[in-house]
Amino acid sequence: MKKSELIDLLIADTQGVIVIVKNEFLTLDHEKLSKRPRPDKWSVLECIEHLNIADAHYLDQFDKKLDAIAHSDSDEFKPGLLGNYFVKMIKPKEDGIIPSPMKTMKKFIPTDRISANTMDKFLSDQDEILKVLERCKHLNLDKIKITSAIGPLVTFKLGDALRFLIGHNQRHILQAQRVLSII
Repeated sequence: MKKSELIDLLIADTQGVIVIVKNEFLTLDHEKLSKRPRPDKWSVLECIEHLNIADAHYLDQFDKKLDAIAHSDSDEFKPGLLGNYFVKMIKPKEDGIIPSPMKTMKKFIPTDRISANTMDKFLSDQDEILKVLERCKHLNLDKIKITSAIGPLVTFKLGDALRFLIGHNQRHILQAQRVLSII
């Protein structure tokens, strides 16, 4: 796959997430955003806060790794076996189906972290992700390794980490949209 095509697709996906949040969530009051469809299901705000927690991990990894890397002339990206597996598990399908329900690790559960600036933080993080994607246009997406949020035993190629992160964001934005449709 051409690196430029992948980056352009990830930029478009991130911009799509931003549009949804601005158009569908920012116009709602705190009560509606914090309402759970069932006691065991997350509210819209909890979905967004979960993303804030997860995005923070990857943005920190990108800050640590990308500045230390020299530019690359590589125009191609080949997904890794493990990275491709995780992306296929996390990213919603074209028809909106979420492929594999997963249990959230405790450190990513949004308990008592919801604040007045949850949405603002999310949108700010998406802007940072867009900046990272722009920086990646000149980096080798195959050579740079990013530690997954699961821990240091699982690492992704930079390109797979970006695909996973953005697919994860899409997954939980879709979840939040579904919450709104049933509350």
